[in-house]
Amino acid sequence: MGGSVLIVDDDLGTGRLLALLIRHIGHEAAFVESGDQALEYLSTHRPDLVILDVMMPGIDGLEVLQRMRADPHTADLPVVMFSALSDPLFRQVARDKGANDYWVKASLDFRSLEQRLSTFIPPAHRLPN
Repeated sequence: MGGSVLIVDDDLGTGRLLALLIRHIGHEAAFVESGDQALEYLSTHRPDLVILDVMMPGIDGLEVLQRMRADPHTADLPVVMFSALSDPLFRQVARDKGANDYWVKASLDFRSLEQRLSTFIPPAHRLPN
């Protein structure tokens, strides 16, 4: 079985598309629509990767990331921030707060997704070719 990915995005269409693509590659994908739901999910699950939207109502992605890094259960989980914001300064802020990668939504394509999954999901969790 492949690895597992948590997608956190307040845009239902984007979240569902990512989940579909991730499943097509051979991994499990869970999708939640808010920072609160993400933290609740992470309290009982340990995915191999979290793809985390930055701008969400309520608890935004940066706050979720900070809480993850402060919690021993989730402190070491790989997190790819996923945002419409492409400003290099904002990317640096996300990395300084503990993001492993920053992915601009406008560059969403299948190859970029495959690359990120292969970077962050351990080889033992990948499906054989």
